[in-house]
Amino acid sequence: MSQSGAFYAEIWRNDRWEPFPTPKFSKGKQIPIPCVSPGTAYELYAALVGYERWGMYPLWHTEPIVPLSEPRGFPDDMNPIYKECFGYNEYPESNKSIIKNALFQTKLQYLTWFLVQEVIDYNWDRKFPPWIGYVENQYALLFGSSSSFPENFPEDEGIYTLDGEGRTEISWVENYREFVGGLDWFIEELLKLGNPKEVRIIFWLDW
Repeated sequence: MSQSGAFYAEIWRNDRWEPFPTPKFSKGKQIPIPCVSPGTAYELYAALVGYERWGMYPLWHTEPIVPLSEPRGFPDDMNPIYKECFGYNEYPESNKSIIKNALFQTKLQYLTWFLVQEVIDYNWDRKFPPWIGYVENQYALLFGSSSSFPENFPEDEGIYTLDGEGRTEISWVENYREFVGGLDWFIEELLKLGNPKEVRIIFWLDW
């Protein structure tokens, strides 16, 4: 079953955190509005909170990504509307675990929060150890041991984990920005919310 991330924002106003955008009313209840929807951006979730999905890292990759932070749970000073809707008051001691949320009829994983400024300041240029694999001999010259994955490598060709006849061992280097993909779009969406030092994101994975 696929998993997706839920992103809700708070903004610092009047010496307190307030929901942003303003929640809508439905059947007499205030319903939070997501601030951004990355979908099933598993690599992004790995970078934000350490989520690992089976098959995310190819066999030749030797190091999981170092996340922005391990799960922090819900913030203690989260606004009252979010506390009620997200089940904070029902589960005050289980912020970092999997909980059942009545409003969304789903289970929440990897509960955390972060300032937008933290995403901007994160070292997205940090590099993984070199990736090592094998390609057909004619494509080996496209790779450099300290270079990124070549953009002109044919899409219909594969990278092999084992040596074989007619193959050459190659390596390449990838940074976190390249691994995540779509990072610029994500940051641009977050910056639309306001001052990155005054906007906080409440985040979890659901299924």
